[in-house]
Amino acid sequence: MSYLLWSVCFPCCFRAERRITAIDSDASSIPTSLNRQPDSAGSGVPVRVPTPAVNSEERTITFAWKPANASAREYPMSDPEGQHRILLTRGVENGNAYAVVVALHGQPRRGQAPRSYVFPRVVSEVTRELVQSEQIEPLILVTPVFRFEGENWPNFELVDFMAQVRRIISGLGLGIKGTYVVGHSGAAGCGGGGLNRVSSASPNAVGFFDTCVGAGFVQQVLALAKQRIPTLIIHSVETAGFQPRQPIEYDANFDFGKVYSNIGLRPATCPARLPEAPLRQLTFRCATNNSGTTLALVLDTGQGEKAHEALVPVALRYFLREYLRKGSR
Repeated sequence: MSYLLWSVCFPCCFRAERRITAIDSDASSIPTSLNRQPDSAGSGVPVRVPTPAVNSEERTITFAWKPANASAREYPMSDPEGQHRILLTRGVENGNAYAVVVALHGQPRRGQAPRSYVFPRVVSEVTRELVQSEQIEPLILVTPVFRFEGENWPNFELVDFMAQVRRIISGLGLGIKGTYVVGHSGAAGCGGGGLNRVSSASPNAVGFFDTCVGAGFVQQVLALAKQRIPTLIIHSVETAGFQPRQPIEYDANFDFGKVYSNIGLRPATCPARLPEAPLRQLTFRCATNNSGTTLALVLDTGQGEKAHEALVPVALRYFLREYLRKGSR
C-alpha cells in the first residue's frame, strides 16, 4: 500500500517553529543534562532530560528510539530529520499539563527515508491550524516513524514508546492530561505493531483513519469496546485486510457493513456534528455499537488512492474537534 505522497496547503500562515534536536545513538536517550532513570523494562539507563519549556512558542523535539527487538534499518535514527518528533504547539507552557496526541503513519514505500514522509507534516499542519484558530486547546503532538522493510510498525509497542515520551515531557517541565492515538492506512490491520496493540496503552480515545481491516483492526476495536474506550473509525475506501481479498484496491464502493457487522457495529442515526466531507450513500455510513463507545463513519473523499490520502486531514480535524474541542473538558 503506498504512503502519502502529496502535500496539503492550508489558508493560514504559521509562525516559524523553534526546534530542539535530540541526537543520540542510544535508543533510550534524549539531550541535555544526564539523569539516571529506569527505562520501561525497569533497568537503569542514562536518560538525558531536555531543557524545560519556559515559553509558549511552538517547539519541535526530535529523538531517537527503537523497539528492543527491531533493527536499525527499520528504525534508522542517525538522521535527526528522520527521527520521532514531539511538537509542542503554541500555548504550551512550563508547569502545565496537556493532552498528548500520537499519530501513526501508514505504509511507506520500501526503504523510503522517514525524513521524506508527508504524514507528519500534514498532521502537524492540521493540529497547528486548530490550535491557532482556538478550536482546540494547545496540545502535544507525537509523530513516531519507521522505515518499511517488509512489515508495518515492526515490534512497535506503544506502551514502551509512550514511557519514553513521558520521560521527555516530564523533563520539559510539562504534564500529561490524557493520551489520544490515531493512525492511518497500514497503522492497523496489516500486521506488525502500531494500532494493532493500542488497547494495551489504555488511551483516552483512538482513531482509525482508512486503516486496513484485517485481524489486528478487528481485535483492537473489540478490545477497545470491552474497555469502553471511545473509538472513532473513519473510512473512505477499502485498502487491504479484508478476506477474501478484494479485486479492486482503494475501492470506493466497498460495503463496510461486511466488516462493521463483525465488530459489533450496527447502522445508526448519524451524529449532529459530521466531518467536512460528505457521507457515502451506504447503509453503514454511520454505525455504532450497543454501548455507543465506538462510532464508524464512511466518508466520500473521492475515488481511489487520492481518496485514501485526502481522508487524513478530514478525519484528524474531526477527531480533534470531537475529543479535544476547546472548553469541552
